[in-house]
Amino acid sequence: MIKLIVDPIVLTTLKRAMPKTKKAEDALEKYINKLQLHIDKSLMSDSGGLYRKTSLLYLSTHSLALDVGQFTIDGKKQYLHQWLEAHKVNLIYVKEVGEKNKNSSLVGLTNLVTINDAMDLQTLKKKSINELDQLLKDQSLGNDDWYEKLFTDFKKPNDQYIRANYDFCPINIKSLEQFIYWASLRANKITYSSRQLMLRQAEIILSFAKDGNGEFPMKKKLSPFGRTYYEGISVQSVHRKLREGMLGKCYEYDLRISVISWKMGFAKLCYQQMKTQKTFQQEFSACLDYIKDKKKFREQVRMETFGKDSHLNEEVQIKLVKRGLTALSFGARIYENGWIDQSGKPMNPAVVEIFKKLPTERVAFIKSATVLKFREEQKKLDKFICNYFKSSDKSLIKNPMLLTKSGRLSESKLMALLYQTAETIVMDFIADELKALGKKVLARVHDAIFIDTKLTNYDKQNIEFNVRSYTRLDFITLDGEAITGFKGVSALVKKEEAEQQSLIAAQTLLAQKNLVTS
Repeated sequence: MIKLIVDPIVLTTLKRAMPKTKKAEDALEKYINKLQLHIDKSLMSDSGGLYRKTSLLYLSTHSLALDVGQFTIDGKKQYLHQWLEAHKVNLIYVKEVGEKNKNSSLVGLTNLVTINDAMDLQTLKKKSINELDQLLKDQSLGNDDWYEKLFTDFKKPNDQYIRANYDFCPINIKSLEQFIYWASLRANKITYSSRQLMLRQAEIILSFAKDGNGEFPMKKKLSPFGRTYYEGISVQSVHRKLREGMLGKCYEYDLRISVISWKMGFAKLCYQQMKTQKTFQQEFSACLDYIKDKKKFREQVRMETFGKDSHLNEEVQIKLVKRGLTALSFGARIYENGWIDQSGKPMNPAVVEIFKKLPTERVAFIKSATVLKFREEQKKLDKFICNYFKSSDKSLIKNPMLLTKSGRLSESKLMALLYQTAETIVMDFIADELKALGKKVLARVHDAIFIDTKLTNYDKQNIEFNVRSYTRLDFITLDGEAITGFKGVSALVKKEEAEQQSLIAAQTLLAQKNLVTS
């Protein structure tokens, strides 16, 4: 966490209004602690690097004032935050006001306060490996009341309540420490903003793990559509590299192109109702090809979209294609351009947003023969699945969560509800199968699950068979990947630093000899 260093004039001014012994000191200390926490939370969601670029951040001054509370100042109860502003000793100023009780304001620090940021990337990049070692050993980075600061319902923990409202992610402390070395000194291919954000998050996670039995608490935030999300930092929300650092060596198993596999579970029923002379394989050739070999399918779409002479490297091209196909599988409409809504706000559909700066490639993607066939099949399946569930569960038609502003059923919302509910059922079943095999489930990220040891081919195939039997989804398969975690980064850096120091010493000695002989 950051530390704020406040000009003594603030306390001196407050003492005049709160002359009783230590009253002013206690009030200001509470204010500083709460402000630090609000700034920390803001920095831990600053994915665009706003603070680094402008020295500004988003913070709810209304929430801050309420968190600090009221004190007897100048003989009457008043909010300390407002009092500091009124007496020109405020620690923050508002650059842009947010909507009261809803949006945070854009704020900056005044000249009465400076920020000591142990995880500032610019500072970390200049440290030697020994200095980083000392930083990670610094006990002041930890804090025995972090639970109370970030999770207020931990003040009087009730085991039943905690189990119902929290999941705990086991943290590989050694791997996470090595990740911090890597992110500070090695991660040059990742953007500055992403590295900075990951380092702040890693500090919080590491401190919790060291103080809390090697685990990081994640407060559940259940989605009405079926998934489990978490508030704030979680194994789901962090960058995949930080996730790798958190979990260390483990194995990831995820549902192969899960939404397509789920939809294709209804394809045979859909085909039976179609008036067509084509075979099942012909009607759903694109989806079947995608399921059979997703890499080959994506490569074909990549060539039809970008050709052979694109200025973008192939890795970026494939990422854009994957995002485009995923958007289509979730029901995104195909438009070549965005539009302006009734309020004058520009609107971009998913595919336009994905290829935002690539209009030629966007058109090529949309008109790709493979994409057109894929989208045609998706629309057939979407329509069939929606009608299938609407006819079997009439309550869906009146579910307010699924209705548009005009009161019509949103089929895209219905599909999201159906898929996420099915995904949760499948992943719960897989988790139970893994636990029955004696595997430790480390974390779940929607359609992916992380376990401590590798599955044998027999166990993997047996789980797939059991899932298909249980769900009647014939195309469900698991992709497995070994996660290496982080190790040996600090040792490698130490070796390089020693070699560099030896080289400098040799060059200095040679220069001195040349100076003497000359």
